[in-house]
Amino acid sequence: MSLDQTTESIAHFIGLFHLAEEELRLRKEYFEFKIEKKAVVSSEPSFAPVDTKAPYEAGAFSPHSQYNVKPDPVPPVENSGAPVFPAPELPLNDAADDGPVSPVPDANGATVTFIAGSVTILPYVPMPSSAVTITFQSIELHDNDVIGDVEVAGFQPLDGFYSALETAIELAEALQPWSSDGLVADLMTDASAALPFIDMINAVKAPDIDSLNVSIIEDEEIEGIYVNGTLVEEAPELDDQLPAFIKAKRDKLDEDNDADRLSGHDKDDALHDLDNDEFATVINAEHNVSAGANEAHNHVNIHTSWIDAGVIAVSGDVINLNAVSQVNVLSDTDHFEGAVGTDPGATSQAYNIATTQIDSRDIPDGFEITATTTTEFPDHWNVERLEGDVTVTNYVNQHSFVMDADRLDLTFSANSTSIVTGENLTYNLADAGEFGSGYDLIFVGGTMLSFNLINQTNVLMDSDQFSGGGLNDAAISGQDNLLRNDAAIQQEGIDTQVAMADEFNTALEDLKQGAEDLSAAVAQSAYFEGLDQLRVLYIDGDLTQMNIVDQVNYMGDQDQVHMALDAVSSALDDAAVVITTGSNLLTNTATITQTGFDSDVMTGGDYYSDALLYQADLIDTNADPTGVGITALANEAVAFLVDDMIPDPVSDTLDAAGFNNDAHTGGTALDVMQTMTT
Repeated sequence: MSLDQTTESIAHFIGLFHLAEEELRLRKEYFEFKIEKKAVVSSEPSFAPVDTKAPYEAGAFSPHSQYNVKPDPVPPVENSGAPVFPAPELPLNDAADDGPVSPVPDANGATVTFIAGSVTILPYVPMPSSAVTITFQSIELHDNDVIGDVEVAGFQPLDGFYSALETAIELAEALQPWSSDGLVADLMTDASAALPFIDMINAVKAPDIDSLNVSIIEDEEIEGIYVNGTLVEEAPELDDQLPAFIKAKRDKLDEDNDADRLSGHDKDDALHDLDNDEFATVINAEHNVSAGANEAHNHVNIHTSWIDAGVIAVSGDVINLNAVSQVNVLSDTDHFEGAVGTDPGATSQAYNIATTQIDSRDIPDGFEITATTTTEFPDHWNVERLEGDVTVTNYVNQHSFVMDADRLDLTFSANSTSIVTGENLTYNLADAGEFGSGYDLIFVGGTMLSFNLINQTNVLMDSDQFSGGGLNDAAISGQDNLLRNDAAIQQEGIDTQVAMADEFNTALEDLKQGAEDLSAAVAQSAYFEGLDQLRVLYIDGDLTQMNIVDQVNYMGDQDQVHMALDAVSSALDDAAVVITTGSNLLTNTATITQTGFDSDVMTGGDYYSDALLYQADLIDTNADPTGVGITALANEAVAFLVDDMIPDPVSDTLDAAGFNNDAHTGGTALDVMQTMTT
C-alpha cells in the first residue's frame, strides 16, 4: 500500500536521520574510507621481469623416501622476571606397577587410561535413560436416526436399548479375569509389585455360565497360535471373515482404485468419497437401506529393543510375565412382528486369536558369549554406574463407544432409493517404538521385570425389530456380524536362568557399596572368552520393561424398522428392497514385539516365569430386545465370580488423574478432543 505525501516525507526524514547517526557513530572508519578514496593512484602500470628458471634440479629416482624432518631452532626467550613453571609430565608407572591410573574421558565419551607410558582407550558404555508413554484414546458416537412417524410406527423409546447395552458391558467387565487399573503406577514405583498380580492370574478359573465358552492356556503351552482356545497352524485372515456387506463395499472400492478413479487417495480415505448413489451399487438392489454395517477398530503396535546384554546379574528377583485376556460378548436376536426369528443370511461370528512367539536370536559381533577354543580374554573393561531405576514402559488404553439405534418408517416412491443411517466408522491407532543400547554385562541392584499384558473386549448388542406387511417381500440381513480380538506377543532373544557365580555375587555387593570397577575374575570369566574389551552397566535400582494394552469396543446397533404393506407404490411392485441392519465389524488388534539377545541371567533372589492366555466368548441369540437374557447372564456371572476376581471399573490412579471411563453410561469421554457426537 502506497503512503501519502506527508507520511512519505516523514519516512525519508527518519531514514536520513539514521544515516547521519550511523555516520557519527562510525566517523573514524568513515573518514578513513573517504581519505583512501581521495588518494591519488598512479595510472602508469609497473612492469617487472619474469624469472622462468627453476632454482632446483631433480636428482636420481629413489623408491624410498629420503626426507628427514628437522625441527626449526627455537629462539631463546629472555627472562622478563616472571616466574617460569615447568611443563606438566604424563604420569608413568615404573616396571613394578603396571596398573591403570586416573581414567580420563575423551571428546567422544570413551575413557582414556595411561598405562606404563602408553595410552589405552577403554570401551564406550552408553548411559541408558527411561522411556514412558501413556496413551488414552477414546471415541464416543451416538447416531440414532429417525425417519418417519415414531408413534404411528409403534417404535420403542431408546432408554431400554441403552440399558441393555450397559448391562452387556457390565457382564463383559465381570468376565475379564483381571484389570490393569493401577498396575502401571504400582510397577513403576516397585517392580516387585508384579508378584501379587502373578498370584492372582494363577488363580484364574473358567466360570460355569450358560452360553459362555472359556479357554485357559498356561505357561509353556501358550506358545503358538490359538483361535478360540484351539491351537492352529495359521490364523484366519480378516478379509476372509468380513461381513458380506462390508466385503462387497471394500471390493467395490478396490475396483475403483484399480481404475484410478480415486487416484491420490488411500483406501481408508476412499470410504468417505462415495456418495449415496454409489453406496446403492455396492449391492444389487433398486432400493437399499443400510442401518448397520458399522465398524469400530482399535489398533496398537509396540516395538521395543531397549536394554539387553549377553550376561545379566540381578541382586533381587527376576520376573517374566506374558498375559493375554480376550472377551467377546454378542447379543444378536431379531424380532419379526414381535416374534424371535432369523434371517436366511450368514450368522454372526466371534473370534479370539492370540499368538505368542519366542525366538532365539544370535548376538551380534562384539557381544558373542559362546565358548571358543581361544584362551583370549578381555584386556580392558569399563563400568558405568546408573543411580536409580531404568524403565521402558508403554501403556495404551483405547476405548470406543458407538450407539446406532435407528428408527425407520420406510416408504419408496422413486425408481431407486438409497437410505444410509449406519455405516459409521471409528478407529483408534497407536504406535510406539523404543530402541536403546546393547552391553556385554549388566548388573541390576534391584528387581528385573519383563511384563507384557494385553486386555481386549468387544461388546455388541444387535437386537433389531421389524414390523409391517411390506417387509414380507424384502431381503433382510439383520445378523452377519463379526467380533474379532487379535493379540500377538513376539520376543526375539531367550533369557536362560543360570546359577549365580560367586565372583558375580561378590561384584554385585561391591557395586552396591559404591565400587566403580570389576575384578579380573569377573571381567575375564569364561562368559567373555574371546572378547577384546568389556562394556559393563550397573543399575542401582530396578530394571523394568513393561507393555500394557487395554482395548475396548462397545457398540449398540439396535434398529427398529417398519414398512407398511403399501409402502412401495404399485408401479414399483417388482422392485427389490434390501435392508441391512447387521453386518457390524468390531476388531481389537495389538502387537507387542521385543527384540534382544539370548542372555544368561543370574539372580540372587527368585526367578518367576509365567504366561497365561484367557479367551472367552458369549453369544446370546435368545434374549429379549430389552436385555432380559443378558441381564440374567450378568447376574449368573456375578454370582459365580468372587469379589477379588471382579475388576474395579475405574482405578483410583486414573480417577486422580481426571480420567473418567464412563462413556457407556453417558458420562464424559476419555479424551474430549477426540469425542464425536452425531
